[in-house]
Amino acid sequence: AVVTSPTNVPDVALTAVMSVFGHRNARRLLAVRILGQAGDGMLQTALATFVLFSPAREPDPRRVAMSFAILLLPYSLIGPFAGMLIDRWSRRTILIRANLVRATAMIAICMVIYSHEADMTLAVLVLVTLGVNRFTQASLSASLPHVVMPSELVTANALFPTLGTV
Repeated sequence: AVVTSPTNVPDVALTAVMSVFGHRNARRLLAVRILGQAGDGMLQTALATFVLFSPAREPDPRRVAMSFAILLLPYSLIGPFAGMLIDRWSRRTILIRANLVRATAMIAICMVIYSHEADMTLAVLVLVTLGVNRFTQASLSASLPHVVMPSELVTANALFPTLGTV
């Protein structure tokens, strides 16, 4: 039996992390995750700023509640069904098409805000964008076993969502 002393635990952890990063496709998957979650964070910050802190728009309880609902709804609506759909379709196709939908929706969001017609249309577009990204994040997690060795899967499953959130 191998006994690890407290002095070499960081070395083992670092070796496991470096082993995961040794796979090119794992690094690419992580890059997609980080960019997707960073885009979502910027969208959520912009939405909060636009709805809550815009001097031209007085925030009322209805708008605040709607903003929170839009931010949380994708996790409730899409989360439970994402796995079933991901298993039926190619993960690569999902990632490509989902990111194209997100880019199109982001352009539409910019146009809606620029035209100052930002009520229900903006809400639907933001909901679509966040929903598609929720689906994308689930696809990225489901793709991990295909890009790392089985012995590295626990490390990758712990590392990738954490780095995406950071």
